[in-house]
Order: sequence, then structure tokens, then C-alpha cells
Amino acid sequence: MDITCAGTNGYLRLHDFVIPFQEKVASFYEASSSRFANLALGCEPMPSEQKVTTDLQQEALMVRQFARLVASIEGNGLEPEKKWAITSRKTQLVVAWTR
Repeated sequence: MDITCAGTNGYLRLHDFVIPFQEKVASFYEASSSRFANLALGCEPMPSEQKVTTDLQQEALMVRQFARLVASIEGNGLEPEKKWAITSRKTQLVVAWTR
């Protein structure tokens, strides 16, 4: 599954969003301040590919992060991090909007 987001200030395309082709590498394309090229034949600047590499599969990384968050709440008495609720909600909105 790919997700493409285009706006007035940029472009973002997430490739292999749900089930990646490679377990330890995720790639995406991004462009900022893009516009139509001369005679509207393409766009410029061209989107650049970015790659994120990890030491573990994404499922293992999610479990590790979740375990870290639970341990910090139970063991150290910390509050849940608000950024995860915000990030997951924004992701759900983007995915639902692109259907």
C-alpha cells in the first residue's frame, strides 16, 4: 500500500506503508516547494528518495517501544507520552482521508 500526500508546500509518498518489501529498510519520497516544470511537463525539483534503516523488523521495533513505554509508566511512575496519541491519530486521519 502506498500513501501519497500532496499539498501547497510539498509532496510525500510513503511506499510499502503496511507490509514492506524489506523488513529492515523503509523508503519514502519527499519534495518541498515543488512546482510544475516548464510547459507543465513534470515537476521540479524532482522528489528525492529517503531510506530509513533499522536493526530489527518494524513489528519488533513496535513491541520494543511499547514495552519501554509501559516500563517507564509502571517502574518510574511517569505519565503516558502524549505524542503517541497525537501521532497515531494523525496517521489514522491521513490513511482514512486517502481511501
